[in-house]
Amino acid sequence: MNIKKDGKGQPYIEWEIGPGGFKRAWIQHREADKDWASTGRYLNVVRVDEYDKGPSGNATDFPIFSQLSDEQILIAFVSSVCAITGCVLTNR
Repeated sequence: MNIKKDGKGQPYIEWEIGPGGFKRAWIQHREADKDWASTGRYLNVVRVDEYDKGPSGNATDFPIFSQLSDEQILIAFVSSVCAITGCVLTNR
C-alpha cells in the first residue's frame, strides 16, 4: 500500500474497488471554523476516475477521535474496506 501526499500535503491512498472503479481516502486537517466535530482531523473518501487524478464525486467525511497517526488510520481503513469487499490491494 502506497501512501502519497496531495497538493495540500495531505496523505492519501488510492485503490481499485472493481474493474475501472477507483477510490481515494485521505486525512484532512481542518481549521476551527470548518471543524464541525471539533476533532481537527477527518477521514475523507471519494470516487476518482483513475489513479493520481483529483476527486470526481462528493467526498464523505468521518471525524477522527482516535490518537492513531494519519498513516495508521489510512492503512487500517483501506485494509478493512478491501478485506470486507474482497478487493485486492496493489502497491500503487
